[in-house]
Amino acid sequence: MHDPLFLSLWLKNFAPVGLPLYLKKAIAVFPQSRLLPGGVFRIIPLAFREAPLLEEPYDGNLDPQAAASRVQEHLHDDIAIQVEMRWDIYQWTGDWELKPSRVYLEIFGPQFEAPLGEHLRLDLGPQRLYLPAPSSDALRPVQSNIRSVLHLATDLENELIAERRLLWTEDEENFAERLKALLD
Repeated sequence: MHDPLFLSLWLKNFAPVGLPLYLKKAIAVFPQSRLLPGGVFRIIPLAFREAPLLEEPYDGNLDPQAAASRVQEHLHDDIAIQVEMRWDIYQWTGDWELKPSRVYLEIFGPQFEAPLGEHLRLDLGPQRLYLPAPSSDALRPVQSNIRSVLHLATDLENELIAERRLLWTEDEENFAERLKALLD
């Protein structure tokens, strides 16, 4: 089961005309994987159940300016921009290893169906990546992963002028409380 960890941001003075700029700034602060760069860039109309208007794989790191220019060509109030990329975090595979992990960066136009009404959402991958491994007594890799999430959240919040951020999961457990209980 995936059980993703999400980071959502609501931006101050959000305007649909700013979608390309928001994307450019978000990509610029995101620590793209050095171990396995590349991904897929998508522009989706109306809702995620619709076919993408644009879907382009890319190799290497995604250029923030080039991505912003592509959005400008398709700019409407009802689009979502989705960038599938990776970042390098510690993962438990019998031992802790620094490996690439898939992340989805999504920015929503005001007429696009966003679950919480947020402006930007990151699907950071399975929440197990950010929790201690039951068969390991090492906490440093988990602490490193959590620091990476918090550092990214702060960078995005500062760069995009967020008025609110939320780290959440789809299950009913409070992620912060669960993490605290496991670390205690």
